[in-house]
Amino acid sequence: MSESKHGQRGRVISGETVEKMRGCMQDRGLYLALLLRSFSKYLPREQVEKAAREAIYAYGQFKGSKDKGRVTAEGWVDGHVARGAADVFESTIVKESDCCKQQMTACALLDAWKELGCTPEEIDLYCDVAMELDRSRAAYHGLGCEIPLRMGKGDAYCSVVLKDRK
Repeated sequence: MSESKHGQRGRVISGETVEKMRGCMQDRGLYLALLLRSFSKYLPREQVEKAAREAIYAYGQFKGSKDKGRVTAEGWVDGHVARGAADVFESTIVKESDCCKQQMTACALLDAWKELGCTPEEIDLYCDVAMELDRSRAAYHGLGCEIPLRMGKGDAYCSVVLKDRK
């Protein structure tokens, strides 16, 4: 097992860039929350949730199609670090023989939803819907993807577990 923690010393991008990226993610979180709230005024919540999941899943498929070649579990977490996302999410990366894990302790989406005054139930829903991106992108590459922990549902950190399918 190998583990790496990304913080000040292991940073790939500058602190200024981290804050700019978090600001962009907060905007994305606000759009998602406000759209879902607005649509829920006109449609049953179940329809809104289903449509939102389908849209974010489609986005994940699109993102997966833009990746260079097939992505493995190790390639995924290495890319998370190389792109600076590990800095943005304050991630610990764990590589085990059967899987790779991203353990994230910061989330600009969550920060945006809290600032907007979302209820814990809304935050849980928005977080799970947003994670369709990861589930879908992983599926595009034939990876198993489990998300056993989410800060949006009250866990101390988010955990994304990726497995290469044999």
